Amino acid sequence: MVSISSHDVFTPPAPYPGSTDLSLFQKLSQNPKSQIANLPARVYDADAWKPPLPGMPLFIMAPDLIKTVLLDQADQFPHGALFERIMKPAWGDGLLLSQGDDWKTQRRAAAQAFRAAGMAAFVPTFVAETEKLTEAWGTKGFERIDLHAQMKRLTFNIIIETMLSGAEQIDRDAFRDTVQAFFADISKLRLSYVFRSDRYHAGRRSVASAHRSDLVAHICRLVQLRRSAPPRGDLIDLLLVARDPDTNTTLSDAQLADNILGFILAGYETTAAALTWTLYLISEHSPTEMKLLNEYRDADGEGVDDLPFTQQVISEALRLYPPAFMLTRVSAKATRLGENTVKRGQRINIPIWAIHRNSKIWPRPHVFDPNRFATDQPGPAKYTYMPFGAGPRICIGTAFALIEMRSIIATILPKIRFSPAPRSSVWPVTELALVPRNKIIVGLSKR
Repeated sequence: MVSISSHDVFTPPAPYPGSTDLSLFQKLSQNPKSQIANLPARVYDADAWKPPLPGMPLFIMAPDLIKTVLLDQADQFPHGALFERIMKPAWGDGLLLSQGDDWKTQRRAAAQAFRAAGMAAFVPTFVAETEKLTEAWGTKGFERIDLHAQMKRLTFNIIIETMLSGAEQIDRDAFRDTVQAFFADISKLRLSYVFRSDRYHAGRRSVASAHRSDLVAHICRLVQLRRSAPPRGDLIDLLLVARDPDTNTTLSDAQLADNILGFILAGYETTAAALTWTLYLISEHSPTEMKLLNEYRDADGEGVDDLPFTQQVISEALRLYPPAFMLTRVSAKATRLGENTVKRGQRINIPIWAIHRNSKIWPRPHVFDPNRFATDQPGPAKYTYMPFGAGPRICIGTAFALIEMRSIIATILPKIRFSPAPRSSVWPVTELALVPRNKIIVGLSKR
């Protein structure tokens, strides 16, 4: 087996204290274009920090403070008006934005559809869609590709196949174009998102998109058709029969439509970003690539749950480039967090990006090292590694996303070799997810 030694150190491009990839002026000028571009050193190593300006959020990084906000007193720290304003177009009255008993009912019902034990049934679809993509690359003579664009195409097709199961009524390309246009609309950043208090956003309209009503209406029609159609074994089937085990309540058509649209956007964009960063890291680090190929050779057709090093690589990629780079909450009342006084309505930021690069938690935090997550190593402490969030509102699609990523990587790498993109072209920026600022153009060759 190939091991990664100190001679194979790879530090991928990213903004962090002491980084020389961008000048100080460039880092400052990127705010608010990127919420990670100019985070001060305190955010990477302190327990908490607040910018010395009125109305600014409190950043919390200590695990005990994060646990208080996300778990122990979660009801006292809701997402807040700004989060709702940004996410309302995508999720409507679905799971992400529902509150109280409505949230509990939707969460318990949807959890029945996303049980980890049932996600393995989708592996053949993950593999088949990935093979279609690699075959298309071969048909085109293994041209250079925009890695992020190709991963978005792949994850979108997988969402269609696993959530809408073929969806014969859908013109896939037109539907994808509409979803992308809708996502571009709602991803537009306003200066008020950064510089205005949460109270300012209460009751203000979200970014309008002419595409939402058409998407929701189409999904509603599909749900109504599927209620009387034979089961197909996809996520719509699972959601149609899902019910809150405590109250026996099922999801209404409107709730199903809002949640399906939200799941499409979340499962397509964030997973595509995660795959892009993971494959980029593999392309840049030949010891990791060789160890992965050895694992696939030794696996001899075993399931994707028997690929521990592949999971290590994914976990490390999610540490270095977490798609959900920041969690935000708002204090519903005046309180204290550790030594910090918190006013009612004050925003609380949990900078996943910086926590994942804290040198007190992670030795050589900016270095790519999948061995951090080796099975013989102690796992990260709670609330120090949160690529899918934490607490009761942790991402419901975590198991789906991880199995999907393992399946895709294990299908691509034995067939395709990627040549690295120019380092100067690689840089993360923040939209609704952590995405590449520029196209990551990689070369392809057949193994």
